Amino acid sequence: MRVFFMLLAIGLGALCGGVLLTLLLLPLWGWLDTRIGIEALGHSGPAPWCYGLSIGALALLGIILLARAHRRA
Repeated sequence: MRVFFMLLAIGLGALCGGVLLTLLLLPLWGWLDTRIGIEALGHSGPAPWCYGLSIGALALLGIILLARAHRRA
C-alpha cells in the first residue's frame, strides 16, 4: 500500500511539474517548430505531445529514483 501512495505522489508531482516544465521550455518548443519543422507550438500554446513528453520524463525520473531507494532499503 505504501508503494501505491508513493506512485500516486510521483504521478501527481509529475503532472504538476510537467506542466510547469513544458511552459518553461517554450523557447525549446519554438526552436523545434522553426528549425526542424516539428509542429510544437500552436496558436494556443505548446502541442499536447510537448506536455506528454515533459510529464512522462518527470514520471520516469520519479519511478527510477523510487526503484533505487527501494533497492537500497
